[in-house]
This record gives sequence, C-alpha cells and structure tokens, in this order.
Amino acid sequence: MSLPETFVFDNNGEVVRFPLVRKLFLSLVIVLTAGLAFGIGRLTTERQSGGVEINYKPELLQESSPVASAPAQTASVVSVVAPSTGSVYASSKGTKYYYTNCKSTIVEKNKVTFATAQMAEKAGYTLASGCKGP
Repeated sequence: MSLPETFVFDNNGEVVRFPLVRKLFLSLVIVLTAGLAFGIGRLTTERQSGGVEINYKPELLQESSPVASAPAQTASVVSVVAPSTGSVYASSKGTKYYYTNCKSTIVEKNKVTFATAQMAEKAGYTLASGCKGP
C-alpha cells in the first residue's frame, strides 16, 4: 500500500517547497498561541481579593471623644480595613477560625478577620481541626 504524493511545480518546472520562513512563522504563531492560552488560564484561576470592608470604631463614638461632640461628623467616622489584613479569619455563620495558610470554603461576604488567634477565641471561635497553625 502506498500513499499518493502530490507535487506543485512553479513556472520553471521546479518543485515548490514550503519555505523555511513560513515554517518558522507558523511555529512561532503556535508557540505564542499556546503561551497566551496558558497565561489566560493562570489569570482566571488566581484568587480574587474580597474588596474593602468598612468597620466602625466604637471608641471613637464615645461621649468623651472630641469627634462625638460634632454631630455632623459622628456618623462618618469609620476605619477602612481590607479583609485580608488579619492573620486569622472565620465565618460569620460558623464557630471555627483558620489561619491564612489554611484552606477553607468560606464565602468572601461571610469572612470575618482577626489580628490574632486570641482575638478570635475571645469572640467565641475555636481553631479548625484541619488547620494546625501558622
């Protein structure tokens, strides 16, 4: 069994071959397309940040505070804290806390962050069994 081979001839009767430049160009296009697809895949799997969480500081709203004496400013005193600033996080609907290097399935809108594990324990949370520490 043999496969038929088709040749193309130019005006001089010589066989037209696929030029080296075309081969290199096609190879470059394939490599760049593969690299672009890989990069886009990596970008889509990276974890998105949760945005900004606004927390009111109760100590700034006390009667003795100079800010509290100005009624127009009382309601606007806030601190802006990024959700990932704490080293410990928990779910507002759960009882377990996790360190930032532990895996969990907490939805970003339910995530509560604490600066330390002691603060999380004072709030009533306990360390998750699958999370051994920092």
